[in-house]
Amino acid sequence: MIAEFGHFALILILVLGCCQAVLFCPALFRAGYYVLAPVQTLATGPVMNRSDNEQDNTTHPNHLSVWPLPFAMCILAIIAETALIHSFIVSDFTLSIVANYSHSSTPMLYRIGAAFIPDSGAMLLWVTASTIATLLFAVQTTLRGITQQDRVTLGILAIITALLAAATLIDAAPFLRSVMAPLDGRGLDPQLQDVPGILRGPVLYAGLAGLSVIFAATLAALPGANLDRSWSELLRPWALASWTLLGAAIAINAYRAYTEQAWGNWWYWDTSENALLLPWLLSTAFLHCRAVMEKTETLKPWAALLALSAFGAGWFGTFLVRSDLLGPLPTALLSTGDSVALLVGFCILFAGAYFMYWRCAGGMVDTKDFSLISRESGMFISSVMLSVTAATVLIGTIYPLILRWFDGDIITVGPPFFVQALIPIGVPMLFLMGFAPTLRWRNDEAWLIGRRMKLAALLSLIVVLFVWMRFIDASPVPLLGIGLAAWVFTAALGDLWERLWRQPDHGEGKYRNFQLLGPRYLSMTFAHIGIAILIAGGSASAIWEQQVVLSARTGQSIQIGPYNLQYEGVALLPGENFATRKATFIVYRNALPVTELFPEVRYYPIRGIETKEADIWHGRDGDLHVSIGERAEDGGRVVTVRFLPMMPWVWGGMLLMLIGGVISIGTRVILRYKKNGVPAS
Repeated sequence: MIAEFGHFALILILVLGCCQAVLFCPALFRAGYYVLAPVQTLATGPVMNRSDNEQDNTTHPNHLSVWPLPFAMCILAIIAETALIHSFIVSDFTLSIVANYSHSSTPMLYRIGAAFIPDSGAMLLWVTASTIATLLFAVQTTLRGITQQDRVTLGILAIITALLAAATLIDAAPFLRSVMAPLDGRGLDPQLQDVPGILRGPVLYAGLAGLSVIFAATLAALPGANLDRSWSELLRPWALASWTLLGAAIAINAYRAYTEQAWGNWWYWDTSENALLLPWLLSTAFLHCRAVMEKTETLKPWAALLALSAFGAGWFGTFLVRSDLLGPLPTALLSTGDSVALLVGFCILFAGAYFMYWRCAGGMVDTKDFSLISRESGMFISSVMLSVTAATVLIGTIYPLILRWFDGDIITVGPPFFVQALIPIGVPMLFLMGFAPTLRWRNDEAWLIGRRMKLAALLSLIVVLFVWMRFIDASPVPLLGIGLAAWVFTAALGDLWERLWRQPDHGEGKYRNFQLLGPRYLSMTFAHIGIAILIAGGSASAIWEQQVVLSARTGQSIQIGPYNLQYEGVALLPGENFATRKATFIVYRNALPVTELFPEVRYYPIRGIETKEADIWHGRDGDLHVSIGERAEDGGRVVTVRFLPMMPWVWGGMLLMLIGGVISIGTRVILRYKKNGVPAS
């Protein structure tokens, strides 16, 4: 009966979400405010008869009025999620989802992870993340004082949760039982049996839940044009957390693609990867605009559009990954696996949101102005370029699907298209990124900028010339990437040096200068340095990559880059739910052993699938990527060895970007609760 409890909890989430929307959204149901309004508010008459400014800026002392429904929905979502995980743990094959994605021999870790991977499990996970975000927002607004606008935000969050719960019940049905339960399940797809694949789902949907809060708060602020500094400060932690979580999901997905021998690279521009990239790009653009708004209270319409579009891109990307509705029309409409309810919810929610934006955007007037040469202009231009990048990625993603729908032609838009389309956008964006740390607010002088950037320009030029002279036949695109990476890196470090060592020490040493930089500057610097290192690593590995494919016999040596690999043969070994042919390679550098690598060929009898598992050595010179295949005609074993110089820089760059987000969030939390006097900006 545990699964039934989960199903009932999911239904209650839908019901309570509708109730919360009724009670908290005055634009939809005015009577709800008479039920939950404090005594002071009722004494003065209906809230809706007061002015917009009074509505949005009046705090309500009765904070308990917003707690019951978000708390109840969160508890119900946890119950539903726990029920589904329990069904996988005990192998309840009467549930269709368990029978299709688990087996009695599946390791326990992957049984638990299987509850997050299928469409139905992922949708339930999204519902759970949405309810947790709603509760956290209620806590946040309670600590600072509930306003009428906050209540509307909670009502919109309830609508989002209700739509997701309805889509889960209609499209996914995670607790659907089979009429004839099988004796055992089909097992989890072998390519999904890895820890990064399990972590990707919770991280992704936590990021999307954060974007839903930004969406709801923006939509609630539109009627009164209340996108002010208070609104920006309210959304600061949500923007940072969402950006960091989405970036972590992208990093996890990239590393999975890289470590899977069948894929062999870290980015392929497929629908799944682009669905992750789109909301991250738009959330990055929103972060830039939000910082400008907090400082100058400008760019309000643009910031509102980005806030709405970031969550819209995440929702639409999720639909694209889970549905084939954009395939041939007759087949799509008859397909039972399409996320029709998810698409309908998307159309209803975002049609209403963009209509509200169209009606209200004209009332948002920027009260202040800024110079063309200023940090505000640089951040605005960067946000526009990021948005254009997102639009280009979206067009490249949906064009084959739309063409297939109308003409029936099946085409593939691969990396060459995206590289050629994004270079004209990415080059000036990275060039501008180098200037970003040095630009001053309000107004700056061109000659002062040139003086600050001359060292970065000189060093980046030297790097490009050095690489070009050593690899004169190399493609110009990677060379350009290395040059821009050097430009961004040296500019960020140069500005950091200027602020730490060229500024007065305030009588307390240079450490005080580091404290006064603030989390915003530190997170920006880490992010920019991380992007520079990532681009440098990706460009260098593209130039200097080496690959050897041969038929190897036991005892044979393979030379590649600075390493020598000795092939020791293959052993047939049993696994938990597979049989494996595991090869052994001893890796030498300068005649000294450094490590052993064990690539495998696994056979999963449950699904009858064979997978190739590469093994990777992350050395100081680069990555050594080794995989094995079947026997060759001469009796040897087919071995593929790739040496990718500076590939660890890609993962290090991603890690630095995430560290920047964590530093910003953590530092702000510490400053808020310890109140040590260090400024937060």
